[in-house]
Amino acid sequence: MNTNLSDVGYHQAGLAGKRLRNQLFTHVYTSDLNRVMQTSQAILDKNVLSKSPHVKVDKRLRERGFGEVEGRTVSELRALVEKSGQLPQNFKPPGGESPLEVKARAEAFFHDLCNDLAGEAGIGQVKSLQHAAMADGSAERDCGTEGNVLGEWNIQEGDSKSSVTQASNSASKTDTGVTVASNSQPQNVDVNLASNSQTEDTEKYDARVLLVSHGGTIRELFRHLIDDLGCKVKSKRFAMQISPNCGISQFVVQLREGGKRPVLSCQFLHDKSHLENVVDLEL
Repeated sequence: MNTNLSDVGYHQAGLAGKRLRNQLFTHVYTSDLNRVMQTSQAILDKNVLSKSPHVKVDKRLRERGFGEVEGRTVSELRALVEKSGQLPQNFKPPGGESPLEVKARAEAFFHDLCNDLAGEAGIGQVKSLQHAAMADGSAERDCGTEGNVLGEWNIQEGDSKSSVTQASNSASKTDTGVTVASNSQPQNVDVNLASNSQTEDTEKYDARVLLVSHGGTIRELFRHLIDDLGCKVKSKRFAMQISPNCGISQFVVQLREGGKRPVLSCQFLHDKSHLENVVDLEL
């Protein structure tokens, strides 16, 4: 359903914007549905550093299409899945999508995003990302659980390791940061904040990306990062939860030259501390 944000949704989006007000965004990617575009604009309206980020609307960031069961309750949908005898990931309602199909378009978006940024950095194209972790090792850092996490893209021109600090603690002209936001319910936003990193031996392209999408789509993107690309998390069950409305998550993604797979690091997931005094109404 292409609905607008409710009053509660606007308030929550504003609080997310306040949380991110000092984060610099050079790129913004958003679903084409109204409530997500309104959420991204509310975040940018609060921002004091991002004057003219490149904003791109991408239909692949849409929420799952439920077809004939659009608007049904979660319990009703679960009953339909059980009746079908299929696994939840395979269940496709008439005229809708299965979670596997949502994951496929989230993967395609992520791959294109990596290539877009790699192209801007002048390091060429990355290879196919699916299951790349199995061929090239696993991610090097473990993910925090719920908490204050910032996310970052480091696009390196070499293979040297880089140390990572939060954006408020360091400033490097070679940093690359990505902030991801999602919206699953009428006002659900999952935000991946940008943090800074430094390396002594290489220069890195400075891109900071705000991604605004829907909780279900973000969950399938996280599934790709964890299952296919080897990003470690302490609790996959927690990672696979739908983010609270305007929740915040953070990852670090290093893009490397020579077609090597990205190196991913989860910093935190589904933080909602900035929403503690908000009544989360079901509208």
